[in-house]
Amino acid sequence: MRQPKRRGFISRHIVWILLVIALDETSASINNNLDQIPDSGSSWRDEQTRDSVRALQEDLSKLVQLHDHIPLMTPTKSKRDSSYIKSWKRTDWEHHQVESLARYTRHLVKWVLSPTARAIVPAVVGFVAWSCLVVFVMHRSPLITENASSFTGGIGSFTAPLSLLLALKTNRALNRLLEARKLVGQMFLATKSMSGVTAAYILPIDVTKALLIGRYLAVYGWIMKGYFREEDVAPLIRAVFPPEEVQWLVNSPSDIPTSILYRLRQLVASLVPELPRTASQALEAKIWQLESIFESLKRMFGNPIPPTYTRHTSRVLCMSLGLLPIALVGSNASFAAIITTVTLLSYVFVGIDEISVEIEHPFPLIPMYYLAYCAQNHVGNQFTLAIQPVPT
Repeated sequence: MRQPKRRGFISRHIVWILLVIALDETSASINNNLDQIPDSGSSWRDEQTRDSVRALQEDLSKLVQLHDHIPLMTPTKSKRDSSYIKSWKRTDWEHHQVESLARYTRHLVKWVLSPTARAIVPAVVGFVAWSCLVVFVMHRSPLITENASSFTGGIGSFTAPLSLLLALKTNRALNRLLEARKLVGQMFLATKSMSGVTAAYILPIDVTKALLIGRYLAVYGWIMKGYFREEDVAPLIRAVFPPEEVQWLVNSPSDIPTSILYRLRQLVASLVPELPRTASQALEAKIWQLESIFESLKRMFGNPIPPTYTRHTSRVLCMSLGLLPIALVGSNASFAAIITTVTLLSYVFVGIDEISVEIEHPFPLIPMYYLAYCAQNHVGNQFTLAIQPVPT
């Protein structure tokens, strides 16, 4: 009797083991079949993302129609063969770094096209006319001519302080230009980097917000150009943003760059729970960097070299060049020598002062058109890359 019971017990265990094995095989088969079924929801989302990115590209392509039609999107033209207001290419450097004889010849031949030369011609003519008047009066007043010899030695004492004033003023103006150029370059680099992070982290989570951030980043360079050059940005805004965003920007109590930075921070903050911590921190760091750069540029725009320094330099320059013909007459210089000396020295000193005044205000000189155009294309390319298949 015990053997049949034992056999029944063994049989039941064998049945249970076979049943478990069958269930495992069935489950594996079902899972394999499910893996082979296409994810229709994922495909639909991918197609929607592609359509949205294409819509962004179409809106950005509309900006091409605005080029050369509004001041904001019109490149600055220059009659010079080389200019700081454009971004240089290899051919520009080759043209600039020719041998000295060819370089000097080209600069002398194109002297008449120099904006600096045209700007200082009235002042040079004024000093030359003053010199002619001084020579005319002194040659008819022997008493004045005899006493003018004392100016000959004293006029040389003006040269050192005048040169120092002009050198310090020019160096300070050049530092402002280089600082502004560096800040603007960092600004465009921050927008490019932020667009890449947005396309990689936010686009898979929220397409609408990611593309809205992309729109703001694509036009941020143009907005900054319009702000510092006082150019109308309304056509640009209407071409890129939906009506509700346009209305919000127009009615914003703050300036447009500040409003854009606030909107970017608001969009990023709404996505923080869904983003990796590193991505949210990187985006916030880029927004803070854009804010810091904007405030630094505003500080430069509103704080020039102290005008007292500029006025004092101008007065010392005028006194030096005004007394120069008197000293030359006292040294028995000929009329031709006096006019030649005054013309050359006034051209040199007035030219240096004019250059320092020109580069003291750096924003018309920075190639913001080229940088804004490159930043716009880079933002569009980042989102285009995000929807392209990549190797696994």
